[in-house]
Amino acid sequence: MGSLEEVQCLEGHTDRVWQVAWSPSGDMLASCGGDRTVRIWQRQQQSSSSQQPQQPAEQQQPGDRWVCSAILEDTHSRTIRSACWSPTGRYLATASFDRTTAIWQHQGGVWENVAMLEGHESEVKEVAWNPNGCLIATCSRDKTVWLWEAQPGNEYEVVDVKHGHSQDVKCVRWHPQGEVLASASYDDSIKLWVDEDDEWVCAQTLAGPGVGHTSTVWELAFDAEGRRMVSCSDDATLKIWACRKDAGQLRWQLLSTLSGYHGRTIFTVDWSKAGLIASGCADNAIRIFGEAAAADSAAAMDEEAVAAAADVAAAEPGLRGLFMQPQQQQGGDAGGGSRGGSGGAGGGSFALLCKREQAHPLDVNCVRG
Repeated sequence: MGSLEEVQCLEGHTDRVWQVAWSPSGDMLASCGGDRTVRIWQRQQQSSSSQQPQQPAEQQQPGDRWVCSAILEDTHSRTIRSACWSPTGRYLATASFDRTTAIWQHQGGVWENVAMLEGHESEVKEVAWNPNGCLIATCSRDKTVWLWEAQPGNEYEVVDVKHGHSQDVKCVRWHPQGEVLASASYDDSIKLWVDEDDEWVCAQTLAGPGVGHTSTVWELAFDAEGRRMVSCSDDATLKIWACRKDAGQLRWQLLSTLSGYHGRTIFTVDWSKAGLIASGCADNAIRIFGEAAAADSAAAMDEEAVAAAADVAAAEPGLRGLFMQPQQQQGGDAGGGSRGGSGGAGGGSFALLCKREQAHPLDVNCVRG
């Protein structure tokens, strides 16, 4: 089984760190938390000339260090729950328990708060920018999903408000092609929204006995091509979903359920560009999963395909960077419980590649590949 190596612990937040987000170019990392601040981290490349351009995080060299280059503060009055970069990396959106979403602009090395999105009646849990940067989705404890359209002059107009969930909406994610918005909720469901004649409608709900999660769905993520989706839940399972054609229509179907690997709530999940799934759990551990075929041949895979860069936010006031070192696959997780995937639309078997116990002293709230 492979291993995860900690390369650096980023410290500075004075309260729980809720989320981290890589910039599109990979040369900056944003973190946000209960101290009502956002910290921007950049890598100092000690092994190269300052004249050379910054390299992506996965190309980190020995001696490189991530340092805090900016602190965004004095805007939100409560916990900042989520941060998301615009596709160009010029803007950063932050969602807060103070019921607002802030838009920050980075220009000339300076960060400025250029807009505030207001309208939710309760805590805003997450914000997500669509792939072309024209739309922003936010979700809230008020059970709604809002869609905002970017206008000239850093103005943002509400274009739709969706009331489909019956409980707190925990997560919103855009499909890589931007045609589908997915939302996950405390009502145990995932909803998929599509644009029809300038109105976003619920095209499908993933829920119900034998198919959906049996408790709160905390987060979801699409693979790089948008053909599959993974979700995590309070029911301690990961579910893999695939987009298939059914009766002439594209529908998301359950591909497999990963159970027995986690003993407590899974708060966070992400699908890396290398095709690996990372999960963060209330047992303070991080796990990396890959398709069974990849796990069986892990020793033959090249380092770039196996190495998964994942930055992790935890309930402690600090960040730890974790990188997976390729080693020969030696089987599943230690301990009891059922292993592997079951059910669904056929195919799609996944296996545990590696696990890092006590990655943080407290809950792992966020993993990002």
